[in-house]
Parts: sequence; structure tokens; C-alpha cells
Amino acid sequence: MTVEEYFAHCYEVPQILPSLPLADEKFLVKWREVEGDAIKFLSELYGRELNLRGTIKISFAQTLAGKLPVIDTENHDDFTILAYWLMNREKKPLPVTVNAFTIPAKIDGEPHRIILLNRAPYSNIDAEKLSLTAEDWLEKSHAIRLRHESAHYETLRLFGGMKNHALDEILADCLGQIAAFGNFDADRQRIFFGLDGDKCTGRLQFYCQKVSPDERPKIYAAVDKFLDKISVDGKTELEILCELARRRLA
Repeated sequence: MTVEEYFAHCYEVPQILPSLPLADEKFLVKWREVEGDAIKFLSELYGRELNLRGTIKISFAQTLAGKLPVIDTENHDDFTILAYWLMNREKKPLPVTVNAFTIPAKIDGEPHRIILLNRAPYSNIDAEKLSLTAEDWLEKSHAIRLRHESAHYETLRLFGGMKNHALDEILADCLGQIAAFGNFDADRQRIFFGLDGDKCTGRLQFYCQKVSPDERPKIYAAVDKFLDKISVDGKTELEILCELARRRLA
């Protein structure tokens, strides 16, 4: 992919949106909130045994695009096992920095969307970098991840797609920051991305892998400028979602 092709990505936002939130998808009727016996519930739902080291919790997230089931894990190994178990694939190692998915799973041949979250610092960032206590940062990390994954589901149902792309990550993290901190801060986002001008040492690199390494600094520089142009004051979540989804990085 050329850098020009990368920059071309954005979403076509309809001038008139349907009544929100959208109706829940039909698969939701098979799910219920579960804590103590959540592993048993999933084993029965899928018709095969699930073995985890820790405990998990099942709840629901209300998004602009309808509700989604949310599964919370307490350690990264259980998170990895469950991710591949839900997708019915052979387990593979996941980086410790990966602690959230919106998983396309199938149960009895029917497609389901499931948010899977693990309790860990967001973007593998230390609490000290944000001047927070470790416990406060874990709580905020959970809030960011939940709103972030919800935003991906919203672009999928409202605008027809979701991508591993810097624009999608900015959009999702922006709403995640607001959910956790009450505002959006461009410098905070640079910390999440590991971004410094046209250089990157963090997770933003992952979303540029289709572009040749010598072209990626152009993306980093564009993202750096893009972040300073984001304004959320006085806007609703829907307004922010639509405004960012229709914009190109450069």
C-alpha cells in the first residue's frame, strides 16, 4: 500500500442517520450477564469445554449501534486462551500490549460480535507517565478499552466498516479518552501511540504495517498534526464519531 492510499481512508457518513441507538442484533438473545458461573455459561453456549486459570465476567455495553456482550478477564493468559477459543482457532501467543478485541465469533453457525477485555494498563503505559495511581489507571484503562471497542462496532454498523488503521484508532481512542478522563488530550494520545513528531516507538506502528517502513514517518507526522486539530468541546459522542470518521489523515 502506498502512503497516498493509506491517507485516502475515511468513511462515508450518511447525511441522515437512523434512530439511535440501533436495534440490538438478534444474537443478543442468547447472552446474559454472568459472574460466578461465566465459564460454565460459555461452555454450554458453545457446546464445548472452556478451561481458564482465573475468573471472568460477562456484562453488556450499550453502544450507539446497539448492545454488545462484554467478557472481562483478569490475566493475559486467560485473555489469549479465550480470544482463540471464541474464534475457534488454535492458540497463538499475543503481545502483552494486546488486551482488547471486538471478536467476530460464530455460535451454531450464527455470527456474533463480542467485546473481550483484559485488565491491564492501556497501551502498556505506566501510570506514572499520566500522574495516576496504578489502581486509578487500571480503572481508566478499562473505560478506554470498552469505549474504544464500542466505537469500532459503531463504525461497522453505522458506516459499513472497521479497520486496523490510524484514523480508526484515533476515533476510538478519542471517545475512550472522553469516557475515562472526561476530555480528549492530544499529548495524552501521543503517549498512547508512542508518537514523537515523525517518529514512533509504540502501538501506532502496528496500524501502518501495510505501508513500507521508509514511508511510515509521513504517516506519523500526519497523525501528529491531526491530533492537534481535534476539538470535542460541546459536541456529543455521535457528532465526534461522525466528524472524525469522515476526515482523512492528510
